[in-house]
Amino acid sequence: MPVAIDAIRKEHVTMARILGLLEDQIDLFERAERPDYELIKEIVEYFRTFPDLYHHPKENLIYRKMVKSAGGEEMQFGDLEAQHEDVAVRLDLFARAVVNFMLEVEVRRDAFVGVARDFINGERKHMAGEESHFLPAALEALTDDEWVEIDRRVENISDPLETSAGIAKFSILVRRMSGLPAR
Repeated sequence: MPVAIDAIRKEHVTMARILGLLEDQIDLFERAERPDYELIKEIVEYFRTFPDLYHHPKENLIYRKMVKSAGGEEMQFGDLEAQHEDVAVRLDLFARAVVNFMLEVEVRRDAFVGVARDFINGERKHMAGEESHFLPAALEALTDDEWVEIDRRVENISDPLETSAGIAKFSILVRRMSGLPAR
């Protein structure tokens, strides 16, 4: 199994866990209970940092190799890079809603919850599509030599939650993922 595929699948598992934590906080907010706003902010920062800067470039590299191998034909799962742009738009809308809420700009509870759930559900759907269509197609389409090149290019790109700097930056998130209280 290519290192890049293993890394992407592991990252999907991590992101799914984080989305579960976020969903728990949104559920609290929807019931007019107090969520952990610091945790929500760290989750937003994690998604602003990790997927766009580290995760999606790995997938885009694989996608571009597949398009090149297919002679420029569109892949049956669609344009992955365009899908990543859609993911970024949903994240931006959610991040703006969080900032507005934190600044006490009047935001309707149902509107905030809707934007949050759209982000969560969109991320889950996107990752599920990658797992069921994109990654299997990549494994089938690319040669061993292409995987060696891809693995060489992505081997030093890791999840910030696996570095000491990332653990410090996302301390509340790391503690919650470990099952510990946030503080």
